[in-house]
Amino acid sequence: MKIGEFLKEHTLLCDGAMGTYYAAKFHNETLVERENFEHPERIAQIHGEYLDGGARLLRTNTFATNLNFFDSIEEMENNIMIACQIAKSAVEAYYEKTGLTKETYPVYVAADIGTIYDMEQKDDSNVLAEYHHIVDTFVSAGMDIFWLETQVDVYYLKRLLAYIKEKAPQAYVMVSFSMDKTAYSKGGLQFDRMVRLMSEMDEVNAYGLNCGMEAAHMYQLLKNVTFPSEKPVIALPNAGYPYQLRGKTIYGKNESYFQKMVLQIADLGIDLVGGCCGTTPDYLKEIAEQLKGKKKIEKKTGSPETPAVSRTESVFWKKLQSGEKPFVVELDPPSDIKVEKLVSGAQLLKEHRVDLLTLSDSPMARSRMDASLLGSKIQRETGIYVMPHLSCRDRNVISLRGTMLGDYVNDLRHFLVVTGDPIAQNDRNTITQVFDYNSIKFMGLLQEMNEDQFYQDRIVYGGALNYQGVGVDAIARRMKLKMEQGCSFFLTQPIYADADVERIKDLKDRTGAKIIGGIMPLVSRKNALFIANEMPGMHVPPETLAYYEEGMSRSEYEEVAIRVSVEIARKMSSIVDGYYFMTPFNRVELICNIIERIREENL
Repeated sequence: MKIGEFLKEHTLLCDGAMGTYYAAKFHNETLVERENFEHPERIAQIHGEYLDGGARLLRTNTFATNLNFFDSIEEMENNIMIACQIAKSAVEAYYEKTGLTKETYPVYVAADIGTIYDMEQKDDSNVLAEYHHIVDTFVSAGMDIFWLETQVDVYYLKRLLAYIKEKAPQAYVMVSFSMDKTAYSKGGLQFDRMVRLMSEMDEVNAYGLNCGMEAAHMYQLLKNVTFPSEKPVIALPNAGYPYQLRGKTIYGKNESYFQKMVLQIADLGIDLVGGCCGTTPDYLKEIAEQLKGKKKIEKKTGSPETPAVSRTESVFWKKLQSGEKPFVVELDPPSDIKVEKLVSGAQLLKEHRVDLLTLSDSPMARSRMDASLLGSKIQRETGIYVMPHLSCRDRNVISLRGTMLGDYVNDLRHFLVVTGDPIAQNDRNTITQVFDYNSIKFMGLLQEMNEDQFYQDRIVYGGALNYQGVGVDAIARRMKLKMEQGCSFFLTQPIYADADVERIKDLKDRTGAKIIGGIMPLVSRKNALFIANEMPGMHVPPETLAYYEEGMSRSEYEEVAIRVSVEIARKMSSIVDGYYFMTPFNRVELICNIIERIREENL
């Protein structure tokens, strides 16, 4: 009997933890997936114990079989093949021991695929290629049930599901997410949104929760849910919340309580139940006994209400949508507590009808005042809309999400998301860079938050465009990935040369993105020579350098800066969707003069 048919009439009891049970049973804290090589008999023994405990579905011991923990694709593939054979052999041994048959007592084996955490900030294509190797190996091993477990977001999910269905069209695919008792995953995915997304995905046959919370909290979360469809739902809680003792993760012994709560979860009509971290075969036995011969309960289904949504109505956003070019100006936060000059500069920009002030976030990996906190002060005191830069370098995902919640309640609605400049090599012994996320994945988190917490007044966010990369195809592909994650616009690096303008046009034609062209005035010959020779990727043409003659006065240099900047705006006016000014040495009056000249020419 196929698993889908079984679930129409029965509640399916899954196995429990492998890693924590193995560590406790054999007093061995090694990566349990490697024990497929070293001690396959122990893995087979645990599979057999779960079957004896009443489990009707086993997960292969492959959760962490990926290149974060294995040295090569070949080693990873060998591990998967061995794990599949161990699990299948355990089922055959169980049938032989009990005299049961597949026809009268079906037992299922699922290919267990965990999240590949992108700890080295690999290119998306590399991560997906690794997932493809994993899927291909499971298909070669004859697996027709795939379980993507302990997921935290949906970033790779659609593409991975499409690949599974391409390689194994008849496969039964299950997806379960790890969420804490606040009903959020570490990736910011909220439970109700997960339910909506998974119920709508045709490639997903069953979905739900595993890990993250214990049975009582999982029951409380599930009991009030109206599910959008009859699609099977999964619930595999942990055996309580762990504590640390002498470097070891310890779970308490609470079998009877766990069993009671999981049976209550099953009474909600949840289709697949079992255990996750901290559970053992003993946790399942009473559940299996109670489920025998019990008629399956129908879960509560219906059409959920769709909340009304809106997006921020700033002048910047309205102009960007209408085709009118907004003016964006960047200022650098101070490295001390002196903000008076910056606030007065922001006030001057407001008087000159600048649409958006953006504040950089520790550029060049040098500590400056927090852009978000400073931005909320400036926006509150001057009335100009502020867009802080948000860097992934300095914050883990918990801090990134917390920062967004704090920024939102302080009325910030515009953000520029950047991966962040890396810490200088000679500082890495004393300064730690985080990079839990890159800019694309962070945008995915913001997209989730827009659908969840921020739906009544959605934020808008953009990305930085380094148009000088080696391959235009790769740049355009990365832009499209950001746009898929809700990126609404791009701010470019400074543009000086005609070739830069042509590259921007090419990227816009390829992607259809809203691009705000970067202009950074050169304010002296020394400044122009520095940018031309010391800043990689910035091409200042010789004819531009020639305008900055030796010995000119400050006012003469400023007039040249205005003339050159307006000429750049003129060249790209038919291409870009707005203008983005980087303020040299906080010379705000110079920027205001350039803006007024551009307005006079109606560029």
